[in-house]
Amino acid sequence: MPNRIVIASCSHPALPQPLWPIISSRNPASFVWAGDAIYADRFEGLDWKSIGLRKDKDSQKWTFTFPPPSIHQDATPAVIRGWYNRQWEEQIEYRKFVGGSNGTKRPLVFGTIDDHDLGQNNGDVTYRYRRESNLEFMDFLYRGVSQEFGSSGVCQKYSSKNVAQVCDDRMNMQNGDNKSRIRSKSTDPMYQRAMQGKGVYGVQLFDFSRVSDQTDDPNPKWGNGYWIPEQEAMIDPDVQKSSSATEPSYSTTHSVAIFVLDVRSNKTPWPKKGKHYTSTTAPLNTTKQSTSTPKYDFLGEDQWTWFKSALSNSHAAINIIVSGLQIHPQRFPNDGNILEEWSKFPESQQLLYNTVLNSGAKSPLFVSGDVHMAQVLRKDCIRRSELMQGESEILSKARPLIEVTTSGLTHSWGTAFSSQPKHHRWPLKLYSYFISPTFMTTAHYVLPWRDLVIRSEAEVEHEKEQGRGGGKAGKQFGLELNFGEFEFDFDNGEGGSVTARIFGKDPTPMLEIRWRLDQLTGKAHMPGMTATLSDFIAVSQNSPEAPDETYDDWICVPYRGIPHVGKIYASTLIMFIVFCALFFLPQILLMTLFVKVRRWWPSRKQNPPMPNGNEHVNGIKD
Repeated sequence: MPNRIVIASCSHPALPQPLWPIISSRNPASFVWAGDAIYADRFEGLDWKSIGLRKDKDSQKWTFTFPPPSIHQDATPAVIRGWYNRQWEEQIEYRKFVGGSNGTKRPLVFGTIDDHDLGQNNGDVTYRYRRESNLEFMDFLYRGVSQEFGSSGVCQKYSSKNVAQVCDDRMNMQNGDNKSRIRSKSTDPMYQRAMQGKGVYGVQLFDFSRVSDQTDDPNPKWGNGYWIPEQEAMIDPDVQKSSSATEPSYSTTHSVAIFVLDVRSNKTPWPKKGKHYTSTTAPLNTTKQSTSTPKYDFLGEDQWTWFKSALSNSHAAINIIVSGLQIHPQRFPNDGNILEEWSKFPESQQLLYNTVLNSGAKSPLFVSGDVHMAQVLRKDCIRRSELMQGESEILSKARPLIEVTTSGLTHSWGTAFSSQPKHHRWPLKLYSYFISPTFMTTAHYVLPWRDLVIRSEAEVEHEKEQGRGGGKAGKQFGLELNFGEFEFDFDNGEGGSVTARIFGKDPTPMLEIRWRLDQLTGKAHMPGMTATLSDFIAVSQNSPEAPDETYDDWICVPYRGIPHVGKIYASTLIMFIVFCALFFLPQILLMTLFVKVRRWWPSRKQNPPMPNGNEHVNGIKD
């Protein structure tokens, strides 16, 4: 059986969800939510007044606001709970998938949040109900999983009607299984952190050398039998470890650790001009931050401390880091109120690169969501301290960092980027399903996104000849509804590999790309980098040093180099014109047609057409 996990994001419970049968057919060991499992906040329009070029009073930097930011009403805990209930009770295919197609093997479902399942668009630490939101998300993750044992030892089931429940804990106890292999929300360290108001972040380990072939075992095998409980994995620093355990009991050559980061619950607010706090927001906690934590940050001090320790504890062969927001991209020249990404907080982004590359974690791989499309991205990194060495020597030491973005289970740029159901119904569907893919397809070919991976025809053909799929040539992006799959091959004679696939409605993947593990770890060269030493030097001069001085700084640049600033602004201007043409020109044409009809119709009544024959309108013959 192939060793697989699936990661996806951006799912609106009120929209059709056609991908669950395909996800289930891939038989993954785990399904990971990468954010926006629901859309709890309410959209109230666009802020058209904010478009333009303005100079920030604090930083004295010019920022161009485009496209217009959206206006949303924050959600309350009751609203959030209602959306999770709707996802579980109305989306039958999702419920079937979580329940497992095989009674003894079930995917382990976990993940993290982004802004819309937090309950606040572009949400951050100012959101009043972030703790309650975190707990609702944890309850959602454990839907279909039995809860605790009462004092009588009888398993307590959910009381929801019309939902088939399996009392897995009772089955495990009756068969004498080790209690550490029982999944329980109350003992989940992610749940404990959520209870403490720290956010929803954690790690799950899968050992793909442990598959069980016993088909008559009545106990559900979480993660298809590959899942390793936290007490045994010894990665999560918040889990008490056995004093006698000094070495990992899992395979260090056939294992995958999946880290999920919460980029919302402790995030610093984006700079906002004239911000007005609503009834569901509260002023930012102004307690002094540690000097090892960036001033403008995504994770918060507790999560940074946890993440550094957890990464250093991992002996897994592959380490996947999941973030709701994209990590590598630096797209339109505006602030985070319009387009959110890690590069908008460069100190925090720099600390993330340093933490991952200095941790010793093998084969790191980033996965993100949020943007309603799929992309394969790459940056290459070298140590800041080594920049002064010779070009040929230093470039040969570059470490690749791959990011796979998978976003859009129910809506995407290939359909309509909007999550609002009205944009997916007639008559608005005719308009939104045209402008959305047209705009983003143009953006991919006009804007100089040098971190976007481009594959040659020769590379794809070589992969096909080797019987490894191959995918498609050209720029690696997809705009249709999609989910991401990662398949691991540890026994291929090359030291292991991971294949990333992006699936849509078609069982054939729209994107497919493979990397060897020694390439991801930096022990072998990964071909394709065209960035030069001058690119690294330019980035090092403009990038901040991470506040944590315990780590060496790494300089990470798009693997195809840095585009000229003139090209960035010229291409942005082109996209602005395209935006106006797509969004305003059809409306102008309709208004013009309407005005002309209004003018023509009264004149038609006053001057009716002449009758047949040689008669005037007044009936007098010539």
